[in-house]
Amino acid sequence: MKKLGCVLLVVLLGVGVVAGFVGVTIWSIQHGDDQSGLTREVPAVVLHPEKVGSGSSSRWKFDYAYEADGTWYGYSGYLAPTSRWSPSDGAKACLDPKDPRRHVLSRVRPCGLERTDGNSIQTATPRPAPRQR
Repeated sequence: MKKLGCVLLVVLLGVGVVAGFVGVTIWSIQHGDDQSGLTREVPAVVLHPEKVGSGSSSRWKFDYAYEADGTWYGYSGYLAPTSRWSPSDGAKACLDPKDPRRHVLSRVRPCGLERTDGNSIQTATPRPAPRQR
């Protein structure tokens, strides 16, 4: 009987740990970075788009650039699913006015919200201006 009690205790502890981990992971994904300080909106230039994956798991992979205060910044990103966005739709970057390298890429939602299109805050790097076609 003592063995059964120990086994049950181990199982319950294991289930509790897994449930806690799953709960924290889901909460982190839903809440993530507080993006309310990214209030400045600038257009983003989509560069080198490439469709990756297929079906419901397909996404667009691309580089993008944006200009703030005379400096161009660049980063790489993904947007999904492809049925809701295409490179011709364009995108915008929501920036931190104090540090324009800190940004999120957005398609629809306005800048300054706690969460913008489910993206995490990224840090772009300075880059040359993209060539106009």
